[in-house]
Amino acid sequence: MWKGELMVHRGMRFHYHLLHVIARPLLKSFFKFQVFGAENVPSTGGVLLMSNHASYVDPVFMGAAVDRNLYYMARSTLFKPGLIEWLLLNMNAFPVHLGVPDRRAMRWALQILGDGNLLLIFPEGTRSVDGTLGKAQAGVGLIAYKTTAFVVPAFLGGTREVLPRTAKMLKPAKVIVSFGKPLDMEYYRKCEASRETYVKIGEAVMARIAELKDGSMGL
Repeated sequence: MWKGELMVHRGMRFHYHLLHVIARPLLKSFFKFQVFGAENVPSTGGVLLMSNHASYVDPVFMGAAVDRNLYYMARSTLFKPGLIEWLLLNMNAFPVHLGVPDRRAMRWALQILGDGNLLLIFPEGTRSVDGTLGKAQAGVGLIAYKTTAFVVPAFLGGTREVLPRTAKMLKPAKVIVSFGKPLDMEYYRKCEASRETYVKIGEAVMARIAELKDGSMGL
């Protein structure tokens, strides 16, 4: 189990930058990778990206879709000594324990956002089995509530075809990333800090992701 401390870098680390530069042309060549609404992601300041989750490759495509240094949560069981842990750390991932409140992961998330960085969170908490959207975890709404960062919804389409849950090899498929406009969080952040408020934020996020999914049909 990973027990290290989070290192926040304002600029891109060498390994991250190198893979970032290489990934874009490769993804465009092999997967017909397209990005829509990139202008909706603020170029500066803390930004909380909220996206659906369908495949292990989702962070790779999302990282290639933005120009900024991207951090993201990954389930703690992946952080085992070896190549995978090294790769995760160099790709700005940090562990979160699923199914239980993880105060350390939440503290790290708020630190990343408070330092003006870009953070990717999958509100559903786990990969979709059949591509349908699930419910957001309450902790997601809590993070969005406690930060002053922009909250930007996003939809990833095609990654489940690239690497299905049971597959071990990548398959060619068209992949798109659609970014929506930042949510108006002023109303929610004026509400009482309660589970009900956090759930409503999560519902609003998933509703916007659903709209982006519908809008991406035929792209």
